[in-house]
Amino acid sequence: MPPDRSNPVTLQRSCQACIKAKRRCDQGWPRCSRCLGKDINCGYVNAPLTVQSTRRPSAGRYVGPKRSIANMTPTPQIQTPLRLEIAKEYDPNIVRFLVVGLRNLPVKFAEKRKTLFIHPDLYTKGLPTPIREIHNICRLHMQTHQTGRVSVTLLSMLRQNSADLCRRLSHAATFEELLGCSQALVLNQCMLVLREDGNICPYSEAISVMLARVAVKLWQQAPIQLPGTFSPRYAWLLAESVRRTIIVCFMLRSAYSLNTRNYSVRTPFIDSLPFDLRTNLWDENSERAWQDALTGSGDSMVSLHEWSDGLVAGRVHDVSCFSGLILAACKGQAVSSIPFPPVHSYIDG
Repeated sequence: MPPDRSNPVTLQRSCQACIKAKRRCDQGWPRCSRCLGKDINCGYVNAPLTVQSTRRPSAGRYVGPKRSIANMTPTPQIQTPLRLEIAKEYDPNIVRFLVVGLRNLPVKFAEKRKTLFIHPDLYTKGLPTPIREIHNICRLHMQTHQTGRVSVTLLSMLRQNSADLCRRLSHAATFEELLGCSQALVLNQCMLVLREDGNICPYSEAISVMLARVAVKLWQQAPIQLPGTFSPRYAWLLAESVRRTIIVCFMLRSAYSLNTRNYSVRTPFIDSLPFDLRTNLWDENSERAWQDALTGSGDSMVSLHEWSDGLVAGRVHDVSCFSGLILAACKGQAVSSIPFPPVHSYIDG
């Protein structure tokens, strides 16, 4: 994605030391050649596009990439060291909070065509077909939600729609189609696997695995450059939509696991995801308001692990509904249990 002149690149693959020094990074893992040669810390906000090992360079010689980074494409190899799964048990009250929060996402989307991970301003030419179809289902779901009765017709529609979306995901021709199908699938599963009647969908386990694969696929195929015709806000909304969709995929997977087995399963992949501290930007409804909110924000990208640690330590000053769900999913804690420092910044380092 094109760099914002006052903020870090949202999907930057280079290490932070090379970015700061304005030097080319060969994206070596776990340390790039430049950092290895200078014996300095090498940290990536995002996983590099390559997993080439780094060897100490000869004195006075720069070891650059073997091929142009611009021509590289993400490969499944970058996920190889990130498959370790971590199981955690949570307090039942936290589980209920997380489940209820995710159950409400389809209702909010039915009302406003916007939710914590779908922003209508991203789809300037109209909602993609998968999202338009899931909106109609969400409206029907909202009606049954209000009456407290489970509709057999709705369940049938959800099952059919889930199967259709899985097929579309495997044949998505563009990234926009992949993102739209993924977002629609997440809403579908919020209604299907977190049913209030307590009945479990017969293929919920398979869908849980599918959600994890969808999240990884989104990250691997996310564009790292966008047309210069995109406004800064539109480019940010696209990057933030990708990040949030991935996070909600894992939230839903954790909620399903906690609700059925009383433990959640996570991988380091989700903890290492970049997270934008400026959660308030999601609700700025115009380009001007969005630009005004950027003033003085400074560096804004951290890993999701750093963000959730900051929440627990009471170093975060802007806690939104999205933040509350992250705190519940990642740390098993409620917002009411953490302190809030009285300063006007996103996170107190």
